[in-house]
Amino acid sequence: MVDEKLILKRKEILEDLGGLPEPKVINKEWLYLLEEETRNSILVEGYFISEKELKNVLSKNQPMTRDEEEAFNYFRTASFVYELAYENYNQKEFLFGIPLIRQINKSLGNSGEFRKGKVKITGAKFNPPENYIENWIRIFVNFAFEVERNFNFDHLSLLHAFFEEIHPFIDGNGRTGRIILNYILISKGYPLIIIKGDDENKQLYYEGLEEIDAQISNIFENYKNKPPEKNDILNKLINIKSKILKSLILESLKDNLDRIIIGLLESQGKKLELVSDLLSQIGYSSSSSRQLIKRGKIIAIKRDNKWQSTKEIIDKLL
Repeated sequence: MVDEKLILKRKEILEDLGGLPEPKVINKEWLYLLEEETRNSILVEGYFISEKELKNVLSKNQPMTRDEEEAFNYFRTASFVYELAYENYNQKEFLFGIPLIRQINKSLGNSGEFRKGKVKITGAKFNPPENYIENWIRIFVNFAFEVERNFNFDHLSLLHAFFEEIHPFIDGNGRTGRIILNYILISKGYPLIIIKGDDENKQLYYEGLEEIDAQISNIFENYKNKPPEKNDILNKLINIKSKILKSLILESLKDNLDRIIIGLLESQGKKLELVSDLLSQIGYSSSSSRQLIKRGKIIAIKRDNKWQSTKEIIDKLL
């Protein structure tokens, strides 16, 4: 797992550089991250679109297939929601509630209406609550405000899993939940994360959700036939830990923070150099370079299959 301290150090460096840049598609780093998130988030749900196809759909503004429509809706929805999140960060406020949650689901091409009754999730080992869905979502919203006030990555991971296990909509819960997850991250001044949609990473993601479900399934069972009590549930949630999902979030944050930081340094005229050359100047071997990058000790970006960074950022970390 990526050391949480490395993420916080990167966040400190980002703030020293002026903070998170506005998530506009004219920013090449944001555009890259948003396109990658779009492709991977819909891939988790079984929809595939290549980089070239996505760029083509976005340029024409007219999806032709179901996969293209899912990608188009996701990109458009995430773009708008992340601009709202950036305003939270910029104004040091946090606006969040049921209307936004429903609108995200609706903009993704779904009904935006909370389901009524039982639902079965294909491949999942947990059973979402059958009743009182809006009550559960109100508690989720309360927990989101608690996470925003006392931010940590255990609670962020749990918040995401809690939403997925409530499963409030008939369809689009995964995509809605991942956009909400990034909405909170951006509101706190972090870049978005990408849950990769290939088979191996998707399985790991599901295992992360199941790890948390094993700790909270009894909460749903206790309120199977009566409305959930907010204070009781919140008190139980804050003691739950996440390992797998938290690790996925931290790993993606490290990569995406590095991309944003390097992009900001380039925009300030800083020169990128090979990491191996920069480290050799201060006595590190080439094998040490690889290990430092792997462990997240170096902020760098891979270009032309070579790791690159700047002298200024190397000096700050070592």
